[in-house]
Parts: sequence; structure tokens; C-alpha cells
Amino acid sequence: MAAVLDEDKKKIISQALWDLNTTPEEFVDIIRGNVIREWPSQGFCVARLLESVNWFDVVKVFSPVEICEVWEEARKYIRSESIRKGMEFACRTLR
Repeated sequence: MAAVLDEDKKKIISQALWDLNTTPEEFVDIIRGNVIREWPSQGFCVARLLESVNWFDVVKVFSPVEICEVWEEARKYIRSESIRKGMEFACRTLR
């Protein structure tokens, strides 16, 4: 089932799509595992989201648990050490 997003959520997700040829709805479906693509992969999309969007906006669209479920795959794409450490802490705390 395709994601249905209101305008506020589309605006949040669009911050991560600056060079990707995908809609906000497709991006959300990839992260949620409803659509499987070789590129962009689920892990890449989560990493892009975390590096492009403020955490407090991320959790308006996804639960922290949803993000942590994909964290192992996303970690390899994260360039920011502070985001990596923050997500390690958050996911460890949620377990």
C-alpha cells in the first residue's frame, strides 16, 4: 500500500530528495519496506533522511522504532560521526 502523506510530511521528506528521482511517497515506502529497490536502497534512504532532516521532524513521519529496524543497514551510509553515535544510543535504548 502506497504511503499517503499530508503536505507537512511531504515537505519534511522532500528535504532528503534533492538529488533523487523519487516522490516523497515512494521514499517513505522504501524506508518502510513496502517497495524494494536496488537503488536507492532502504538503508541509503534512512541514512539520507537522518543526514538531511532534523530528528524532531523525522519522528513526525516515522517512529524511532521504524528507523532503528533499518539502522544496521543504514549505518554504513552515515558520514556524520555525531549522527552515528546518536543513533547507536537511541537504538540501544529502544531495545
